[in-house]
Amino acid sequence: MKTRHALLGFVLAGSCIWPAIAQDKPQPPASRPEASARHEPPPQAFADCKGKKAGDAIEHATPEGKVAATCQESPKGLVARPKQPK
Repeated sequence: MKTRHALLGFVLAGSCIWPAIAQDKPQPPASRPEASARHEPPPQAFADCKGKKAGDAIEHATPEGKVAATCQESPKGLVARPKQPK
């Protein structure tokens, strides 16, 4: 009888601890989040392209200074996209 109670206690204790352990497991990364979910361009990126056309080369103002950029179409309008270094 003691063995049965010990086994029952072990099973119950394990069932209480297991959900806590399972929650600590890291979640797999999303396959590919949408661009809007990853990053929203700052308002200045839209302002820098005001009155421009898609493909126009501009200087985009950032907190670190001005960077070379190109105006590109986005779902929310024309936006400055900084040129990536090679």
